[in-house]
Amino acid sequence: MTRNIEVLVVGAGPTGLTLALELARRGVPYLVIEKNAGPAIGSRGKGLQPRSLEVLDDLGVIDEILANGETGLPLRLHQGHTLSVELATAAGTGARPGVPYPDLVLLPEWRVEKVLRDRLAELGGEVLYGAGLASFQQDADGVTAVLENGETVHARYLVGCDGGHSTVRRQLGATMDGRTHDDQYFLVGDVTIDGLRDDAAYAWFGDDGGYLAVSPLPNADGAWQYQANVVPGPDGSVPDPTLDLFRELFAARSGRTDVTLTEATWLSRYRFNARMVEHYRHGRVFLAGDAAHVHSPAGGQGMNTGIQDAYNLGWKLAAVLNGAPGELLDSYDAERIPVAAEVLAGSSRGFESVFALRGARRFLRDHLIFPLVRRPAIMSRLLAKTNQLAIAYPDSPLTVTEDSRHGGPRAGDRAPDARGITADGAPVRLFDITRGTHWTVLGFGAETAVLLRELQDTHDAYVRACLVVDSGPADFPTMLAGPEAGRLFRAHPGTLVLIRPDGYLALRTTSSRTVDDYLARTVSPAAAPATA
Repeated sequence: MTRNIEVLVVGAGPTGLTLALELARRGVPYLVIEKNAGPAIGSRGKGLQPRSLEVLDDLGVIDEILANGETGLPLRLHQGHTLSVELATAAGTGARPGVPYPDLVLLPEWRVEKVLRDRLAELGGEVLYGAGLASFQQDADGVTAVLENGETVHARYLVGCDGGHSTVRRQLGATMDGRTHDDQYFLVGDVTIDGLRDDAAYAWFGDDGGYLAVSPLPNADGAWQYQANVVPGPDGSVPDPTLDLFRELFAARSGRTDVTLTEATWLSRYRFNARMVEHYRHGRVFLAGDAAHVHSPAGGQGMNTGIQDAYNLGWKLAAVLNGAPGELLDSYDAERIPVAAEVLAGSSRGFESVFALRGARRFLRDHLIFPLVRRPAIMSRLLAKTNQLAIAYPDSPLTVTEDSRHGGPRAGDRAPDARGITADGAPVRLFDITRGTHWTVLGFGAETAVLLRELQDTHDAYVRACLVVDSGPADFPTMLAGPEAGRLFRAHPGTLVLIRPDGYLALRTTSSRTVDDYLARTVSPAAAPATA
């Protein structure tokens, strides 16, 4: 059997499913294949950062994510068997101007995948399980892939979202450069725990370098995620993860004899790696998520970075397949590689600071870092460093630089949300207006209405124009009235802001010609994505 499609997505984790959703809602024929016989089990990643929540809002699944997840679960940190501090993991202030989802949401990765699969099914898509990639070849016109089930797939593009042991990466011959922390291994699993209050997560750091952490998982039938480090023996051997070993380590490191571990649904073992490939694009083949970069879980960035890789690549693939210049795809490398490099550097610093077994770093952790994080202001700053809201693409070929003396978001920055009302007086958010597959042009002040109409008429197939005014009704189809947007964007009357489909500013200007020229060279009139 042979299939002919536009994009073959290899891997059905959060990265692959996000990419599939981006393609599905734009009407691009695709196929998602997964070597495993069914959906993955196990929590693996368990935290969705604020920027990823904005992506999931755009994909139409935020209500389901928030209904199943949990925010604000504190962390009870112990030094030895003694409680040292209870750390807040949320600001507790709720949504604020520009940021509708300010806090990390705890949700096991398998549940995130289910939410994405359900949304994909709503759009008529599915995952082909038990269909691993056996081999592929590419030429100037596309990629021919042979699946392990014997099926052949012809695609215009192939995207490897198949994890740290990526078959796609291996067959490309792309190497993962970086470092492996081989002085310790980590055991991880999902277990049932009785006798421990589930109103917090817990971590114990022992004097001998031992580490243990458990966290209750929301809507997971009472399961907790369990993690503990182990040091290789003199012969380099590392124990296999078993429930009995989990029990032994828990009792020794927590000092709690009143707690029982009764069931394990998933057990695994891993080392911390900080590695990434040099390039994400290899002709008509792309890498995304853990197939392109792996790093320590410190900071909770892994699943989130993969989701945002796919979110960045998906709209570009769809645009090129609909006639946009092929060079648009080169911006994927240019934009996402610096992000991964920074994530790797940050997670490595976090790993070395928190999991040092001995020496100066261990001393600094115990006597400087742990005392400092007791201060709410310090903890808030640490959380802000991992929320991914500051990710920006200032050096991207898609970014048009301009005078930045306005003090607001610059080209390449994330577009903040803003609250206001419609012409009819109904509440509306800027994210309600940008949600979907289109580009958005904001015109600040009534004087931009004529320019917006011209741009809407010229690029109607893939652009939505929105008039932003401080107050009062206006004769314009899409309008955001209220002072918040002008204040957050630091936009003077007459300012035009072009927002990409993935929510980043392409440019700021006062000239509609500048916007028109940008769209003409970046997204051809043939590239008219459907909305969903």
